[in-house]
Amino acid sequence: RLPEVESGSNHSALELSSVKPFRVGVPMAAPLFYNSTQFKSLSSLPVPVRGQSALRVYISDKTGTAYLIKGNYEGGEGKSIEQNITDYMQAVLPYLRLNNAAEELFFLKKEKEAQMGFEHWHFRQMWKGVPVYGAELKIHVKDGDIFMLNGRTYPTPKIASTEPSVSKDMAEAIVMEAVAQKSPVTDWTPFYQKYIAPRQVSSVLVIYHLNNEENAERLAWHITAVPNAAHRFAFFVDANTGEILNQYSEICGLYFNKNNLEKNTTATSGTTLRPCEGKVAPENVLLDGPAVADAVDLFGITRTIHTYNVGNDFFLIDASRTMFNLAQSDMPDDPVGAIWTIDGQNGSPENNNFQAAHLASANNTWANPTAVSAHYNGGLAYDYFKNKFGRESINGQGGTIISLINIVENNGQQMDNAFWNGAAMFYGNGNVAFDQPLAKSADVAGHEMSHGVIQSTANLEYMGESGALNESFADVFGAMIDPDRDWQIGEDITNTSIFPTGALRDLQNPHNGGSGLSDNGYQPAHYDERYTGTQDNGGVHINSGIPNKAFQLFADAVGKDRAEQVWYRALTRYLFRSAQFVDCRIAVEQAAADLYGTTEVDAARAAFSAVGIGAGSGTNSQTDIGTNPGDEFVLMTDAGYNSLYIYTPDGVEIANPLSNVPPLSRPSVTDDGSSIVYIATDNTMRAINIDWQANTVEALTIQSDPIWRNVAVSKDGRHLAALTTDNDNRLWIYDFDLAAWQDFELYNPTTGQGGPTTGDVRYADVLQWDFTGEWVMYDALNTISTTGSDIEYWDISFIRVWDNHTQHFGPGNVEKLFNGLPEGISVGNPAFSKNSDYIIAFDYIDGFNNAYSLRAANLEENEVGTIFNNTGLSWPDYSTDDTHIVFDAEDTGGNPVLAFAPLADDKISPQGDAFVFLNDKRWGVWFANGQRLLTSTQEPFAERKAILFPNPVGNVLTLQWASPKTGRGTLEIFDFFGKKIKSESFSLSSEAWQYKADVSGLPAGPYYVRALLGGSWEAYKIIKLQ
Repeated sequence: RLPEVESGSNHSALELSSVKPFRVGVPMAAPLFYNSTQFKSLSSLPVPVRGQSALRVYISDKTGTAYLIKGNYEGGEGKSIEQNITDYMQAVLPYLRLNNAAEELFFLKKEKEAQMGFEHWHFRQMWKGVPVYGAELKIHVKDGDIFMLNGRTYPTPKIASTEPSVSKDMAEAIVMEAVAQKSPVTDWTPFYQKYIAPRQVSSVLVIYHLNNEENAERLAWHITAVPNAAHRFAFFVDANTGEILNQYSEICGLYFNKNNLEKNTTATSGTTLRPCEGKVAPENVLLDGPAVADAVDLFGITRTIHTYNVGNDFFLIDASRTMFNLAQSDMPDDPVGAIWTIDGQNGSPENNNFQAAHLASANNTWANPTAVSAHYNGGLAYDYFKNKFGRESINGQGGTIISLINIVENNGQQMDNAFWNGAAMFYGNGNVAFDQPLAKSADVAGHEMSHGVIQSTANLEYMGESGALNESFADVFGAMIDPDRDWQIGEDITNTSIFPTGALRDLQNPHNGGSGLSDNGYQPAHYDERYTGTQDNGGVHINSGIPNKAFQLFADAVGKDRAEQVWYRALTRYLFRSAQFVDCRIAVEQAAADLYGTTEVDAARAAFSAVGIGAGSGTNSQTDIGTNPGDEFVLMTDAGYNSLYIYTPDGVEIANPLSNVPPLSRPSVTDDGSSIVYIATDNTMRAINIDWQANTVEALTIQSDPIWRNVAVSKDGRHLAALTTDNDNRLWIYDFDLAAWQDFELYNPTTGQGGPTTGDVRYADVLQWDFTGEWVMYDALNTISTTGSDIEYWDISFIRVWDNHTQHFGPGNVEKLFNGLPEGISVGNPAFSKNSDYIIAFDYIDGFNNAYSLRAANLEENEVGTIFNNTGLSWPDYSTDDTHIVFDAEDTGGNPVLAFAPLADDKISPQGDAFVFLNDKRWGVWFANGQRLLTSTQEPFAERKAILFPNPVGNVLTLQWASPKTGRGTLEIFDFFGKKIKSESFSLSSEAWQYKADVSGLPAGPYYVRALLGGSWEAYKIIKLQ
């Protein structure tokens, strides 16, 4: 024994005596797979709103302002929605970091959906009457109740004066001088004024944040310059110095040529042309009206197209749609609400001599396949948005859809692109990347027209992540407009010598046959692969592959019909100009909830998490295991913490009591339910062994030093984690095989260079082991010293105390559950899900509102759910199948109870109401007495040193290794529950590189195989056939 230690002394590993063994043997004490778990920190925990406990605020790391506030607002009874919105803004004002809502948030419009009961209120941030660029908010109302705010704002500007030193005319002159270096500046004809832009250059004074940085605000002129019909530029000019702060193109092209492909001139077919300006037929001729024709397109397919007859001529003007307005039209030169296809006559809209012309026929026959394809595809796009979403044309207001074909570069070479210029579609005829006219492809036409829809709704900025979303939504709708509704874009027109897969882009496989940005057609498929450079407006055509993949995954899960409805609603109701990828996830999840239900919401979460949007680090290194097959029980104490009891989940007494030794800490149970470990009130370490077959119980004192405060046993029973009465920042780990103690320092890691730590951990309290036996999860009290009073809070961390590969103590590195907790918030009493160690339940304490709630987090999806709003601490624990949580609560009379909360499939949300399990009980621990595999069923190695085949297997299983080996090898087979059922040892030969195992006697079903070759393990999952 150790000598008696005075209270308050520090203990060392040399002084602590060994723990008395409390089990004869531990099955599966060594993990099957030696893959190490890496716990991820959640990016943020929602901030509570003072006085509104139901509201949760999500804060941008970059600006420190709220980008999402969720939860039903408790408005004043009898107040109008306008009054409640005013009060709501005042309540959340600190999280927007604004000084005065009335002066800084300007109401733009309200969109009302009477049938569904929704209202969407749009606001723009202003400062002294000047708009803050990219700062918009939307407040969403359902059946009169505010349920969400989303958008992006900046803290109240510090700019004292909004009077510019550089005049608007001076700023525009600076921009036009810069634009002239980029592209020819053409005359601005009446046609351009009507159909492209009223003015060639327009300006508005704004507060501009350079690089979206909070402290980089400038008074600036936001200038839109349209030097010609092919180009549109955005400029930001410092209104005090005249410096150009930022500039980029707003032209939404189909294709970004990363490799500057050399172009060659090709010829295009001629057509019958009529001048675009001026009457075609003699004056006073009768308007004959709409007509129909059959014509062959670029596929060689005869299409039915709609034309328009004026006098003796027919024009490619479709006036058959409900949006057509004959009274406002001046046919054929100025149709209103028509689908209009025009010939660019192999000219460039960059040049002054560009002259578009009617496509006309004297007899309504059309021998121009390019014109037919463009016209027909324009109708497809119109029909798609009309029939699917009730949208009337691109702008939603019946605006004319204009397509121009036979567009070339300003040097006369054929254009290898198509683009939306903000008013019309322009189609080149292909050159190198494309070997056919781009008007042929319905998904290309749909893509370009969808840019117009995006411009008329969320108006996503064509830069960075916002621009990538702009491109992605255009790809999504383009793919759905295509009659094939496949996942490829441009597969009908690409040059396969440039794009080996035959597609410009592939939503299902964004890599598109490439391995990096130097490969044509390659896009990143995951956020970790995103492009962070400045080309392509910050990667708008590159990074769009990431949300593209999210849509494909979502559509595969719920069907394309539902997926496109959700995406359209997300775009039109919840997105905004400066939206980032995470805002798209928020919008899609909410749109799915509006239209459908939890299945679709869960599918949206899974899709975005799979591509790293809104998730942790993105790589799934956590573990899922099978449910314990044994009988289920709940261990507990009474409300006075005097004894221990065991009941079944049905409330049947099994041990009443199990022990009369009062517990100081909540007990910990091995995974097979054979041993219970806890600290008694005399501070000694106790164990209770249960032989479930013999129905016997043995009580032991396994460490008699009265120095202990808490203890947890690992799932396999090999390790103990313990805390002493010193109440310090030390964690003690005991290994039964080594018969040795090791202490670890608990600290709070930071993310600065070199990994500095902050030593503000006072002591830990609750302990729990993960499945692998490498990590201990704990909560701890922390103190931050300030110039005033110290700040105390509880949080949750993970420390790696064991290394399965070396079979020795681990490095002691610490990971946090949350990167940062909001002021006044604590979290504690964590509990792992029984079968998914990336799911964690915990207590959430809101110091602002003196409120408690039981919550759960999914580390993979970066999601936090509220399961139950409690009156005190919950001390949660998952059921063996993760369908329920047992927790401490009070009944309606305020009496202590143990309660059950049923869970949804995501394991972090409730499904139905919680209910009382047992009266006057506390500290429930749910367990089962079966045996199972305690490690991942996933194969951990990217490159194997050996292969196992065939799989599925019949009678003989072959293990074949990739290089000569000598010595001995071992092959072990485990059943689905982790029980070893076969083990064979064999010689490793440098000549015969394989070993065959007879498995004919195994029943059909799934098995796990572990092979030891040359000192390293390989692990596999196989299926045995009958």
